This record gives sequence, C-alpha cells and structure tokens, in this order.
Amino acid sequence: MMSLEELQTTFSSGNTIAFEQLENGIVLAKIDNSLATATVSLYGGHIVEWRPKHQAVPVLWRSRLVQFIPGKAIRSGVPVCWPWFGPHPTDPTLPSHGYARVSPWQVTSVSTGVTGATEIVMTMLETDSGRQQQDFFVRLTIRMVIADVLSISLTTTNLGKQDIVFTEALHAYLNISDIANVQVTGLNGCEYVDSTRGNVHERQSGPVTFSERLDRIYLNTKTDCLINDPGWARSIKVTKSGSLSTVVWNPWLATASKMDDLGHEGWRTMVCVESANALANRSTVKAGASHTLGVTYSVENL
Repeated sequence: MMSLEELQTTFSSGNTIAFEQLENGIVLAKIDNSLATATVSLYGGHIVEWRPKHQAVPVLWRSRLVQFIPGKAIRSGVPVCWPWFGPHPTDPTLPSHGYARVSPWQVTSVSTGVTGATEIVMTMLETDSGRQQQDFFVRLTIRMVIADVLSISLTTTNLGKQDIVFTEALHAYLNISDIANVQVTGLNGCEYVDSTRGNVHERQSGPVTFSERLDRIYLNTKTDCLINDPGWARSIKVTKSGSLSTVVWNPWLATASKMDDLGHEGWRTMVCVESANALANRSTVKAGASHTLGVTYSVENL
C-alpha cells in the first residue's frame, strides 16, 4: 500500500486533489475542483462527502458522530456493500454488508477531465480476513467521477475458473432537511420486501413517505428515483445501471439512538436510497467476465 508521501507525489494534481492521513492511519483524499468538493476514504473505498458548488449544503450525508476507526464501517456518503448485502447468508458471525467497506483500497489513477471533473479509481487490496470470508478470486474496482453530477461504478471481475454469485449495494446516505417531509418517487407498483414486518412482500402504491422506521428492498426495478425535499427546495435524482434492486432505509429514533455513530438526531436529516443487487436479484459473473454496478447522483432546485 502506498505511503502518504507516495500518494501525494504520484497523484496530487495542483489544488484539485490532496491526501491527508488521520492519526489512526486512515487516509482521506480531499477533492476541490471547479464543480464540486468531495472527500474519499481509502479505507472502505468510498466517497464520504460530496457537494456540487451550485448547492449550499452537501448532497451526501455525513454523520456528525462519524467514526473513522479501522475495523468499523464509516456511516457517511456511499459505503460499498460487497460481496453480500445484509447479514451473511450462512454465517451470522461475519460482518453485515460484507468486508469491502472495512478493507483497505489502493488508488490506481487520478485524472482531470476537460469539464473540470475529477476521476479517481481505486482497487480493493487483499487481506487475510477477506480471503477467509470468500471462496472465489476477484478484482474489485471502484471508479468515481466527481463533478456537479457524481458518478460511481463498482466493477467485480471474476479471476477464477468458476462462476461466482454475490449480492452488493452502493449504500447511499443522502442529505435531506427533514425525513418527515421528503418523498421518494420512482418505485410505484414495485414489489418490495419489508424487513420491519418479518420480510413480508408488499407492493408500493404512490410515493414512499416516512413516519416510522422503514427498511425495504424493492425487487426487479431498474427505474430512476427522485428524493423530493421541499424543505431545501431541491430534488436528488438517483440513476442506476447493472442494478435490479433499490433499498430504501431510515432507522427512525428508537433504532438510531442505539447506534453510536448516528445518535438521537442524525436520522432526521438522512435517507438511504441504495442501488443494489440483493435477495433474488443477486449477481452471477462467469469465469473471466465482469459485472459493473453503476449509479449517478444529480440535484435540481425545485
């Protein structure tokens, strides 16, 4: 893994990107281009913050109680859930949502586009813990293009000789004014599994609204979603590819208050709308082939 000095020497480009190392060794990439600002964590391989410069407040939510602790997932931005979403299908002792979000990642390239966008590409590094938790050989790569629109692509390449099967998600925490006043559209008529009611199957009618804890996996859907936020007079659009599931989640007070990195208040200003392949929508990748889960986030004023 590259040292901080090597990262700065190899990838820093003027004032567009710089790297800093926290006391516990976690390295963050700070991006500030003409279109947006962002923070990317090399631990977990995910974007922690993003704000287009035409927006007064960030579009990705970052917990005020966020903890950058090795071995613990970072509750902010867009964590990577891979190679399983939710609990492990057979071993409940393994970490929820897989190990990609608690693994080290290595920067492989940084570039600036003609529009001023910053592209950063990272590959997950192998660890002893990761090798013990999977029985296949892959290369996992994430590509982020940071501009006034944020694009993320997560690519799984099967390096082995057998087909592989996995579930995954880009677990986006979106920054909102008040959960009680937002609506998520784009899922009308979709079947979903409701984990708050014993995993019963239901069908969405109208927009998704929030008045209590909500945890749903919408199945067999490729549609865009809009998070309409009248409090901040804006709409966040989530457009995805290579994804057949959409997860919508807010823990509400009782659950959030038990989370030391979320607390009694944070849940009010966040909603997760996650692009995923979960449950029956799991991904299968043949030997030598690749699968890419892609998503873009954009925002418009209402």
